[in-house]
Amino acid sequence: MGKVRPWKAPQKSRGTSNIAVGKIRSSWDQRLQQRAERAAVLAAQKAVDEEIRTQKRAEREAREAKEKKKEENMARGQQYQVISDTSKIKKMSKKQLRNIKKADTSGVKPKILSK
Repeated sequence: MGKVRPWKAPQKSRGTSNIAVGKIRSSWDQRLQQRAERAAVLAAQKAVDEEIRTQKRAEREAREAKEKKKEENMARGQQYQVISDTSKIKKMSKKQLRNIKKADTSGVKPKILSK
């Protein structure tokens, strides 16, 4: 049987049978509370996401308005020369053709380039 150890108490049952197993399911009140907490967190997250979305939308609209205003100001300050004879365009070199831009000049008084 082996040595006798007086300081050790004899084993009453196996160690695996002493493990306390908790309840598998939580109570109904706890589950309702967890659902309410989860719903509150989701609602708060949704509100934050919507706030970020509106902020980004406002920034984008402001940026687009700024770009549009800048383009309008550039167009207002440009000088141009109307080419009435289209045969001139056919005679131009590639380098000159790169500088040509079609534009609607109806209702706008043409600005004549100074020589």
